Amino acid sequence: MSQDDAPIGNGFVASLARPQGNITGLSTLEPEVSGKEVELLKEIIPTLARVAVFQSKDAKMLDEIKRAATGMKVQIDNLDISSAKAIEPAFQAATKTHAEAALWTVSGSITRTYHPR
Repeated sequence: MSQDDAPIGNGFVASLARPQGNITGLSTLEPEVSGKEVELLKEIIPTLARVAVFQSKDAKMLDEIKRAATGMKVQIDNLDISSAKAIEPAFQAATKTHAEAALWTVSGSITRTYHPR
């Protein structure tokens, strides 16, 4: 198993949507495609109205997420988790605002989760 931060740029795959060939590995998502995560969440939860974004440093990813969310009328709650002490208050804030899904943009990668109603 391998990880590559730029599989297209390094010539390992033709595109992220259709990598082709016979390759398996991991890649962190670039900021330019992080907005796609909001689209995927909206497909999973068609009534999605609010997403908590837990992030430490990557403002570019947050900008792309916000841009995608605006077009889908989804509210983004930006929650800083740049220190261990900030994690619990961030989760409390997400609970208080009734976030229906969450994205983590930590160390240049992104993961997602959702809470079905």
